[in-house]
Order: sequence, then structure tokens, then C-alpha cells
Amino acid sequence: MNKTTKTLAILFTAGLLLAGCVQKDNTKATTESTTKSTTKATAESKTKESSKEKSSSSTTVDTKEDSKAGAQKTVLEISDENGKSVMTLYYKGDTLLVQEKVDDYNIANMDGETTLQGLKASVANSEEKFKDVLGKGFELKSEYKDGIFYISNTIDYTKVDLKKLQEIVPGFQPLEDNTISYSTTKDSFIKSGYVEK
Repeated sequence: MNKTTKTLAILFTAGLLLAGCVQKDNTKATTESTTKSTTKATAESKTKESSKEKSSSSTTVDTKEDSKAGAQKTVLEISDENGKSVMTLYYKGDTLLVQEKVDDYNIANMDGETTLQGLKASVANSEEKFKDVLGKGFELKSEYKDGIFYISNTIDYTKVDLKKLQEIVPGFQPLEDNTISYSTTKDSFIKSGYVEK
């Protein structure tokens, strides 16, 4: 199995949580930006909820969209003959707000070590590992369609409990102001082989 395939096979822990593994100095602008976006998202969410009843899944989607409102985005990609991984980072200033990752694996092109059942088992293991944050700023979905196994996951850093995330992944270390550095995260993914699109 080549290096890129191994990188793609590391589904969640390393790929998703590289974001907080390196600390950076706090800045007043980062703190103010995070406070404003969190306050705005909370206020908009409360206003929407009070205007009409919503299901919990709709509220989750609306909240995620609120977190991305006015944010800039960067798209990173890594691929080989077995599939590709696309990472989208939404940020304001140097504060990472939302991280979305979509992996697709062409099962027919994969070697015997990585099977459809193995990928499904990896997703099940990740669901169990991250159960305390699933639906609370952390989303994980998978689907098998037309010979391709898709895995998508999202971390909304404005909503997820960073302390619980740190308990699950000990190497994950948010900044002192409980934010995630966009520039550090982007650099980590580029160093691991992702290319900016």
C-alpha cells in the first residue's frame, strides 16, 4: 500500500484533528473575531428557533451554516488511484471555524488490505470513539454507491466541545483562547501531502 493510500486510509483522527496539534500565540483580533462570530451564530440560532419549530437535524444544519456565514474558505485535496480526499476549511482571520472532509474510495482499485467491510468497520470505530461529540458540532456520515465508498465528516469548532475532543484525541491542543489556528491547520495538511485547489 503506497504512502498516499495510507494517508487516505487514516480516516478521522489524524486527518481531522491535525488542526489543533500545534499551538500559536493568541492575538486580540482572533479573540474578538471568535467572540463576534460565536455571539452572532448563537443569536441567529435563537432567533430562528423562536420564530418556528424545527427538527434537531435542521437546527444542526442551520447552526453550521451560521458558523460559515461571512467566512473565507480554502479547499485542499490529495488523491491517488484509489480515491481522493477533499478538505474544506472555513475561517475568519486566523481562526478556523469549520472543517469539512470528504473522502471517496474506489473499492475496485483498492488492494486486499482495504476492503469495503474494513472501511465500514473504520467508520463504526470512529463513531464509537467520537460518540460524545457526534451531533454536537461533529458530524460523520458514510455511503456506498456505484462502487465508491464516501465518508464525510465535519467539525464545527464554534460548537464542538473542545475539552471532550481533547480527551478523545490527546494530541489535539486548541489555542489558549479555545480557538483553532487556520494557518497552522492549513500548513499541517499541506505538509502531509494535500494541495491547495
